[in-house]
Amino acid sequence: MNGISLSVITKIWGFLCVMIAVSLGKNVILSCMLTIIACLYLAVQGKLKIIFNYGVFYMILGALLYTIKYYGFHLFIFSEFYVLMLWNLSPVILISWDLVTTPPGKISAFLSSIHIPTSVILGVLVVFRFLPTIKSELRSVFLSMKNRNLTNIKQIIKTPAKTCEYVLIPLLVRILMIADQLSVSAIARGCESPGIRSSYYENRVGIADIFLMILWGVSVSCYLWIGGIKI
Repeated sequence: MNGISLSVITKIWGFLCVMIAVSLGKNVILSCMLTIIACLYLAVQGKLKIIFNYGVFYMILGALLYTIKYYGFHLFIFSEFYVLMLWNLSPVILISWDLVTTPPGKISAFLSSIHIPTSVILGVLVVFRFLPTIKSELRSVFLSMKNRNLTNIKQIIKTPAKTCEYVLIPLLVRILMIADQLSVSAIARGCESPGIRSSYYENRVGIADIFLMILWGVSVSCYLWIGGIKI
């Protein structure tokens, strides 16, 4: 499903609003209000897969919190604190994922438009693309191990050190190769050029961007007003 393409400044504004709300908000349970708004925010952009996948996880968190609070349920694997922490950080996770998965060209064009140094722009792009790149490379390593019959549960339990070696060595080699490719790509795209660089992406702020920025501001204000502010 195709949705509205938002500007980078709108995504940064949403991230800052959510971070402020989660940091200052007193009522942790009420953070579900921000999570719902974050889901609507992603739905406008057509990112329904993220909403569905995280929605299932969020409902499990809600069920755990309910049983912990009203039935005294205790977890044996990890502390109940982590359930509450993930519940409170859910809007931050959703908005952060939306920002991280933004096309690097959009982020680069926005940072260039506000005259950020090229070295800083390249550093930001590498940081933003780190997690998606690692996820893709881990998937490739897993498929390679599966083809060689190295993902057998008995073998993993019997030789965990070798299994880690089978994963880490190819992953490190791929990361080094990607680093070299990024360096060549950056030079080929003129990162060292002293002139003004152009971009295929435009950073115009439209009506949808203005509406969503206002919505985030109002939502955070209501959340802090209803739930209270930490002192």
